[in-house]
Amino acid sequence: MSQVDKVFKNGKIVTPHGVFRGGIAVKDGKIVAIGADSALPKGDTVLDLGGKVVLPGIIDNHVHFGSRVGDPEREDYKSGTQAAAASGITTIGDMPTGVPGVLDAEGFEEKREMAEKYAFVDFALYGGAGYGNNAALQGMADAGCVSFKTYMVGSSGYSCGNDHEILGLLKAAAETGVVTGWHAENGLLINPLVENLKEEGRVDPMAHVESRPNYTEYEAISKLILFNRIAGATLHIIHLSTKEGLALIKAAKAEGMKITAETCPHYMLTTSEYMEKVGPFAKIIPPLRSEEDRLAMWRGLADGTIDYICSDHAPHPKSSKMAGWKNIWDSGNGNPGTETLLPLMLDRVNKGDLSLQRLAYHLSARPAQIFKMYPKKGSLMVGTDADITVVDMDAEWTIDAEKMYSKSRETSMFNGWTVKGKPVLTVVRGEMVAEDGVVVGEEGYGSFQKRLS
Repeated sequence: MSQVDKVFKNGKIVTPHGVFRGGIAVKDGKIVAIGADSALPKGDTVLDLGGKVVLPGIIDNHVHFGSRVGDPEREDYKSGTQAAAASGITTIGDMPTGVPGVLDAEGFEEKREMAEKYAFVDFALYGGAGYGNNAALQGMADAGCVSFKTYMVGSSGYSCGNDHEILGLLKAAAETGVVTGWHAENGLLINPLVENLKEEGRVDPMAHVESRPNYTEYEAISKLILFNRIAGATLHIIHLSTKEGLALIKAAKAEGMKITAETCPHYMLTTSEYMEKVGPFAKIIPPLRSEEDRLAMWRGLADGTIDYICSDHAPHPKSSKMAGWKNIWDSGNGNPGTETLLPLMLDRVNKGDLSLQRLAYHLSARPAQIFKMYPKKGSLMVGTDADITVVDMDAEWTIDAEKMYSKSRETSMFNGWTVKGKPVLTVVRGEMVAEDGVVVGEEGYGSFQKRLS
């Protein structure tokens, strides 16, 4: 083989079949060889990884980066993808929130063009699916969206809480063949609880938890599963948080339904009691749950009911979150999680909860498979994009919000946590975009990732 652009040598390469000592050769942004160092071709640039662990590029397939660049408080594609790059993430999947919103092919193209100007890592896009835009789904599918996103709560352009409309949307999504992702909560159950708590004068953080009990999630999941037996869509449950919802999804998978699920580190590592410590910084939806629910998320990951882990990076300005200390209802729902996703999970590998192979599967291969980007993304194979995440499994460090890139860094619910395991090099299509937590890539280098099939 002729000389290549780059050789990453002396690493511990994580594959589905095990971990081996060796390296990766890259040419024109693609992996052209992988194996023992002695078998690799010569490279114009050779990087010695010093025995550190090499993972397929990490994918965070649930982020909200949608605001236009220029707002000093709101996350945008520049700050958001810098945050991703610094923390070992090579590809993100962006929800249809923000400006411009994505409800049709025109909005989709506008979002893509905006993102291409600023992204530091590769990106895929969701299309919004809600009341009255069923006819627009095929156009977004043709434009390459990896999934549709629907809220069963709220009043956004991609909200849908009416039974008739839910069934119709599932049928319309089924016709496109694109995954349909659902934020599964029943607003008709939640809204009266919120009003009752407000009437009682409850403004404390735990009131938020009490306003969204487990049944508000698993009732919504049960409805989606029931309706999907009629519609036959490829159904995805977003940010699963309850043991009951887990059981429903497990049963649906057993009966042969095309259904997948994701969860997030905050549901795996904390419980609702954590809100007493960090208050509105942990105000998310669905809310933090019980210890029993937390342990169920780990069981679901182990038995395959839960397919992958993502951050649900949903940042809000510090002023919005701080208002929740006085009145929890005044705080935005969400937390900036993309910069803590991989470090928190590396720590669990060191604690024995995950193997490196399972981590690579749940944070890279599986999301790429579900959203039709595999093996171009999510793998270390000859011919695929040279997306590489290098981690130091021996590094013990404290998560420091001041060193983050997110505009909402000060509201991180994991600030101050001590972890073991740290991303130290992020490579996207053969180019180093971050090193030792510092972004070194170029704005606009990130490339749009169209669904492959």
